[in-house]
Amino acid sequence: SVAQFTGNMHGDVDFYANFIDIFNVRFAGPLSDAGLSYYDYFLVDSLQHEGRKTYLIRFHPKRTATPVLDGEIRIDSASYALRSAAARMPRGVNVNWIKHLVLECENRPVGDSLWFRGRDRASAEFSIATGDSARMVSFIGTREVVYTDVRIGQPLPAEVLRADNEVVVDEAETQRHDDAYWEQVRPYRLTDRERGIYAMVDSVQQVPLYRNIYTVINTLLTGYWNTKYVGIGPYFKTASFNRLEGFRMQLGGRTTSEVSRRIRLGGYVAYGTRDERVKGGGTVELIFGRRLTRKLTLAGQHDVLQLGAGDNALTDNNILSSVFSRGDRRLSTINRGEAHYEHEWLHGLSTTVGARWQRIYGNRYVPMMRPDSSRAGSVSDASVHVGLRFSKDEKIYRSTFDKQYMGSDYPVVTLDFTAGIPALMKRAPEYYRLEAGLHYRPEIPPLGYSEITLRGGKIFGRVPYPLLKLHEGNGTYFYDPYAFSCMNYYEFASDAWVSFFFEHHFNGWLLGRLPLLKRLKWREVLVCKGVWGTLSRANDASRAGSGAPLLFPAGMGSVEKPYVEVGFGVENIFRLLRVDCIWRVTHRDPPPGQEVQNFAVNLSLHFKF
Repeated sequence: SVAQFTGNMHGDVDFYANFIDIFNVRFAGPLSDAGLSYYDYFLVDSLQHEGRKTYLIRFHPKRTATPVLDGEIRIDSASYALRSAAARMPRGVNVNWIKHLVLECENRPVGDSLWFRGRDRASAEFSIATGDSARMVSFIGTREVVYTDVRIGQPLPAEVLRADNEVVVDEAETQRHDDAYWEQVRPYRLTDRERGIYAMVDSVQQVPLYRNIYTVINTLLTGYWNTKYVGIGPYFKTASFNRLEGFRMQLGGRTTSEVSRRIRLGGYVAYGTRDERVKGGGTVELIFGRRLTRKLTLAGQHDVLQLGAGDNALTDNNILSSVFSRGDRRLSTINRGEAHYEHEWLHGLSTTVGARWQRIYGNRYVPMMRPDSSRAGSVSDASVHVGLRFSKDEKIYRSTFDKQYMGSDYPVVTLDFTAGIPALMKRAPEYYRLEAGLHYRPEIPPLGYSEITLRGGKIFGRVPYPLLKLHEGNGTYFYDPYAFSCMNYYEFASDAWVSFFFEHHFNGWLLGRLPLLKRLKWREVLVCKGVWGTLSRANDASRAGSGAPLLFPAGMGSVEKPYVEVGFGVENIFRLLRVDCIWRVTHRDPPPGQEVQNFAVNLSLHFKF
């Protein structure tokens, strides 16, 4: 939504930081530890301000291949504190969709030696076209924060300390207050120009053309066409096809916040022309707390799903996953019911608890054969799980029912424990599964940033192969950062494993130095992924006499020899497209009768500033 688009303006514009993060673009700060790598500095003048000597320093970027600013800072000579700063985004910076950006701040002394913020202001003009002469429609977003009644040395209430100080609240929250409320709490009166802008915005929102454009854009971004009470969608699942179902038709929807801000109901029904079966599912979401998430989700479905897909894979039954399929998807029919509760204790610390019942059915693409060669119709599973997620100073966008993590400068840690309980479902196995993960996005100035994800786990107990760790294959030509581009589905399985996913984004640091390519604003990426895992004798169905409940499908085995793939990519092609070339480094020789892919070209779309 537009609120999400402009919600990034609510980030903390801190000129003291090494990087100023706004719109998920990290501009090199003029006071950065590595500032000399990005800027040339000039002492222009020294002047008196409120009786204090102040240095006026201008800074200009050395190059515009990476996000930088251009402007001036004023430094107090006695304390070397930042008195004020004014910066703009210069022409030619490798940033999308923003024609103009201006950042300003003012600080003031509080007490004898401390400095505190007085005013922050950010203004940006967004447009599809970036040239000043372009006649494309654009819009301007402005955020101004004034700090008043600053108190130093007073203890803060416990509820304030626990509150989320990096939150972007959905616009519906602010609309609950009338104009009189904002006039009362605002520390200054609106100017006539500001009042005129508010009146103009209110009137534009009533224009039919604006409302139609907003509906189309919101539908493209959310996947749902919203009426007042019901959202119909997701539109990208309306029609698809696969070799198990044939042509698939689906109709779904969910209630909007106009029905209730506490409960959301959703559901869908689908039909495949080849298997001639009706599928469907439904969800109930109950919100008990929104500023700190307290949410219960109940869900059930009978559908065909792909086991062993990556976290960011195209969703099952997506039209794009059908069009760009490599033809080796191996879908399974699954009956599943689950309950999931998330409790956010404080900003950055949340726990989850839940239970799941599922039955996974075999078919000609995912056979289930016992060691005595008899056919097993299905696999049962009943489990409970608990999880923990910890982050520090992470920005979060929260809407009425959903939230989106916007990233942190520190590692994000997850821990999960799952226990299979036979008493909850007939023929369900007993097992215990421990998993841990870490995600980190370090900045490496001026060479861009990295995305590092480490994962590992261990399964205790004897389980059929659908309940093992099925390592993430990719059955499409779309790139998935958390799947292996050259790995087939059901190629490798483990009951103890460690994996890593690494990307480094140079943000145009290399290509931006080449005269012929600089104007294209392409950005280069390096990719390296790998996994190492083992199978205990009890779960290795490739060994004779292992006692595993089910035989492995043809071509599936252990990854005791580490699997590694590497590649490079170019992103920001036409400001949306990314193309990756990936090579398989190990396991290049397939087992007899099987085929593997040693090289893959993947595409992906990224809406990034």
